[in-house]
Amino acid sequence: MPETRLSANLRLLCSYGRSVSDVCRRIGINRQQFNKYLTGQTVPSLATLRRICDFFGVDEAEILQEHSAFAKLVRLRPPVLARSEDPLSAQLEKVVRRDRCNAALLERHAGYYHIYMSPDPSKGYLLKSAGRIYGSGQEWFSKELERYEDDEFAVPSTLKHAGLVFEAHKRIFITSREQGQGNGMWTTALIASDYEEPSFLPGLIQGIEPEGGHMLYGTRVVWEYLGKSPDLRKVLQRCGAYQSSSPEVPEFVRNSIFAAGSASSTILSAGF
Repeated sequence: MPETRLSANLRLLCSYGRSVSDVCRRIGINRQQFNKYLTGQTVPSLATLRRICDFFGVDEAEILQEHSAFAKLVRLRPPVLARSEDPLSAQLEKVVRRDRCNAALLERHAGYYHIYMSPDPSKGYLLKSAGRIYGSGQEWFSKELERYEDDEFAVPSTLKHAGLVFEAHKRIFITSREQGQGNGMWTTALIASDYEEPSFLPGLIQGIEPEGGHMLYGTRVVWEYLGKSPDLRKVLQRCGAYQSSSPEVPEFVRNSIFAAGSASSTILSAGF
C-alpha cells in the first residue's frame, strides 16, 4: 500500500507515544481502523482527524504537509504524550472500557423514549417521563425530562437529568444526575432489545427516593421506544402521573411494574 503524507506523519507522531494501542485508547479510536490510517488504506473523517490533531497538538494543515517539512516541525515542537493522565479520567476509562463498546447495539437503541416507573407500586400509580439515548462510536449519552403538574406527588414540576450510557452483555447501563441543584442521581440497567427497532426495555432503577425522603431507592422501570424523531411536543404533553389502570399505560408496562405488587420497590434507610 503506497505511503501517504498523512500515514507517514501519523506514524511519526505515534513514535512519541508508548505504543499505537495506547494512542488509540487515549484518543478513543478503534485500533483496527487506526491501523488503516497508518498504512494509507483509508483516511479519517474530518471529525476524526480533528480529534487526532487535538490529541497530538497539531493543526489539520500541519499534519497534511510533506513528511520532511512535518518532521522538522515536530522536532521543534514534539508532542507531549508521556505526561501522567488525570486519575479520574484513567479510572473512568477502566470502568467504561470503551474499547469493548458495542456501538451497533447502542445505535439501534438511539432515539426517544417514554420512561415509566412507580415510586410506590402499592399505591397503584406511576410516573411517566421522557428520555433520549444519543451519541456515536464509543461515546453515548442520555437526557431525561420529568414534568408533573399534580402537587399530590410531591415532586418538582420539572426535573432534568443528564447521563452517560454504557453497554455490557447486551444490557444498557445509564448513570444520570439531576441538573440544576444536582441533588438527584440515578443508575438504570435495561435489557436491550434483540430486534432492529426496539419496543419496550424493562429494567431496574436505583437512586435517591424521589419524594423527598432522600433514602436509597430501587424499583422497576420500563423505557418505551418512540423512534428517532417523534413529535416532541406530544411526547412531553403525555408526561405526568397516571393510575395503573389508565389507557395511557401500555399493558407491557403495567405487567412489568405492577406484577409483583409492592415487592417491586425497595427503600433502604440510612445507616448500614
